[in-house]
Amino acid sequence: MKEVLTPILVMEKMVDKLQQKYPLHEEKAEGIIQFHLKHENENVDCYIKSDLETLRFFEGIDKNPTVTVKSTFYNWLDLAGGKLNPVFGVLTGKLKFKGDTSFFKILPKKSFNDDLNIPEDPATQFEKNPVKYWTKPKKVIVLNASPRAENGYTDFYLNSFIKGISKKTDVELIHLSKYRINPCSGCFSCWMNVQGQCVYHEKDDFNKLAEKMFEADLTVYAFPIYADGMPGILKNYFDRSVSRAYPYMIEGLNRVRHPRRYINKNHSMVVFSICGFFEMVNFEPVRSYFKALAHNRHTPVVGEIYRTTAVGLYGNPFAYKMMNDVLIALENAGEEIVENGKIKRKTLKVVNQKFKSSNKDLVKINEWWNEKKGSKDYNY
Repeated sequence: MKEVLTPILVMEKMVDKLQQKYPLHEEKAEGIIQFHLKHENENVDCYIKSDLETLRFFEGIDKNPTVTVKSTFYNWLDLAGGKLNPVFGVLTGKLKFKGDTSFFKILPKKSFNDDLNIPEDPATQFEKNPVKYWTKPKKVIVLNASPRAENGYTDFYLNSFIKGISKKTDVELIHLSKYRINPCSGCFSCWMNVQGQCVYHEKDDFNKLAEKMFEADLTVYAFPIYADGMPGILKNYFDRSVSRAYPYMIEGLNRVRHPRRYINKNHSMVVFSICGFFEMVNFEPVRSYFKALAHNRHTPVVGEIYRTTAVGLYGNPFAYKMMNDVLIALENAGEEIVENGKIKRKTLKVVNQKFKSSNKDLVKINEWWNEKKGSKDYNY
């Protein structure tokens, strides 16, 4: 269980961090820095003892300190963090010093970032403007993340899109449900122990699938809406993908992100999703997710296909023409995304056309579910 850090523990951790730099510090000396700090009406007395090799932390009061600091705990933290100027602190009464204040030179000030050797992974021109710098992908991988695989409606609509892609380039369909991927346990072993390697490395299929996915220039993520989001098996895949990034944080296009361990230049993705509801607003949660994913993976979204009423459209004889129009448009969309790095508006207009529903449609849907109860017909 995580415990609330006390001021003493915070001070101890600060000294431990300073000790990492102290052996190479040019201003080492023997002496003691005594702290008398106030925190929530309690006294916090502790000191740092230094010699020519180490900085050590002690709780309590030393009889003969080299220099003494009196302040609130928060004012000391502001001073240590560079947020409070010591002269201003003294003038305003926030800080009181006694003794040889020059002795503070024993505390290393060099940044701990100086020797981290953080990998560079800057934003590319393609990431900023994929259409302008588009080149026809040599390999497209379509990851169908429906747990029902080829028996689901995602696969049905996806087939037309894949047909269009295959007219222009090499495409491979992968059913995620056929791979065993354990959920991330949040242990961070892939960042702290064996870097880049998950504890499940040889216990499931994630690494094999990730290596295969890396071959693609364009990835299509296809899935039905489950509980207002994506199916769990796809979220598991994305969660486990943290092992393919470094733990460091770097500046991204508009906020910080992690640098990648495996860089596939000019890699992009398409989001392909269906749902049973009538309204497009049901795709907003996954749209927001993939927008964030695109930034954090350095991989722009070049196309989004969202089809409402997917089941109802399929099973409604009065919507037969509409369904065929959608399938033809999906095929066209597959060709367009490969050639141009985008889907034409008129194509998307047909794909996204609204099914004009009425109360009768709701009655029919509810009747259908009632008829199916107890049938054990899972491949409807």
